[in-house]
Amino acid sequence: MVTSCPDMKQVEPLTASQIAHFSRDGYLVLPAVLDPELCRQARDEMWGAIEADLPRMKRGEPSTWAPITEEESSRLSAQKPAGGGEPYLGGSGHRLTIRNGAEELLLNLAPRALWQVAEQLLGKGTLVWPAGLDESGTTTGPCFMSDDAVGGLASHMGSEMGWPSGGSFTTEEALRLPKTGPVWLNGQGTRGLYCTLPKSPSPGPEYRGSHSDGACYGRWRLQMAAYTDDVPPNSGAFTVWPGSHTRIWKEQWKAFQAGEKHTDTHLAVRNAGGYTDPVIGRIKADTQPIDCHGPAGTVVLWHTKILHIAGQNSSDDVIRQATIYGFLKTTAAVSDALAVDSEDGDIWRDWSDELRGQ
Repeated sequence: MVTSCPDMKQVEPLTASQIAHFSRDGYLVLPAVLDPELCRQARDEMWGAIEADLPRMKRGEPSTWAPITEEESSRLSAQKPAGGGEPYLGGSGHRLTIRNGAEELLLNLAPRALWQVAEQLLGKGTLVWPAGLDESGTTTGPCFMSDDAVGGLASHMGSEMGWPSGGSFTTEEALRLPKTGPVWLNGQGTRGLYCTLPKSPSPGPEYRGSHSDGACYGRWRLQMAAYTDDVPPNSGAFTVWPGSHTRIWKEQWKAFQAGEKHTDTHLAVRNAGGYTDPVIGRIKADTQPIDCHGPAGTVVLWHTKILHIAGQNSSDDVIRQATIYGFLKTTAAVSDALAVDSEDGDIWRDWSDELRGQ
C-alpha cells in the first residue's frame, strides 16, 4: 500500500501558529492555496455534467439555477450505474451532487496536493494514499467495518448488494468500490462535488442540520473541504463552531463506551453527535459559528468531530462548489484495537508529534 506522496506540487507546510490555531479551534482556513487551473477544470466538469442531465440550468445565467424539482430528482436518481453506486449527477431542492470523487482531477486538485500538510498534522507515512480508480474503473482500499460504515455501504450502494445489518468492527483490507460508490469509506476518493444552489433556505436560529461527522471510533481524524470556485460570505460556505471538537469527542466516546455503536443510523436519533445531542445544544448556545468563506482554491481543514453545517447560500448568483475528503489512517498506524479504544480520552493520540507539541 502506498502511503507516501509521489513527486507532485504540494501546498506549503503549515506554520507553528497555524497548527496552534487548528489545535485550539479545530479548524483552519487556507485561502486560495490550490491550483487555479485544476479549479477551472473542476468547474468545467461540473457544468458538463449539468449540461448533459439538467440542461435547463445554463452556465452564466443565474436566473436558470432554480432548485431541483421532485420530478428532476426522481429522474436523476433512476440513472444508477449497472455496477452499483449512485448516479453520477444527483440532487434535490438546493443540493446538487456529482460523484466524481475518485477521478484524477479531484484527487490531484485537493487531497494529493494537501498530502504534505496532512502528514504534518497526522504523521508521515501513516495515511492511506488515494490511488483512485484502477484500469477496471474500481477503487480498492481498507475500510473499518463498523456499524456506520456498513450502513453507509448499504445506503450508497443499495441494500440489494447484501451488506450485513451490523458491522464486525474489523478491517476489510481491500474493499472494492465502484466509481460512484462511497469511495471515501476506503480512502480512495473524495465525496465528489457538493453544490448548494442560490437562495437556499435558512437553517433557522437553531441551525437545523448542524452535526458532527460519523463516529468517534475508526481511523478518520482530519477532513478537508476545498472550494473550486469563489465562495463569498453568506454563500453556503462550510460553517463551524470553534472549539466544539474537544467537547463532542468526549461525549461521543462516553456514548460509545455505554454501548452506542450504530451512531450513523440517523442523525435525528443519535445520542452523540446528532441533531438532538445535548452537548451540541450547549455549543450552539455559547459559541458563535464561523462562515469559512474564501476565493476559489480555498481549503478548510477540520477535526472530524467539529460541529459544522453547510451554510445558507443567500446569494443570487453563486453556486457553492466544494469537494470533501477525510484523510484515513492506515491499519499499521491505528490497529483495530486502537480504533475502538480511547480509555485515556486523548483527542490527539493519533496525530503527529508536531501537532501534539503545541
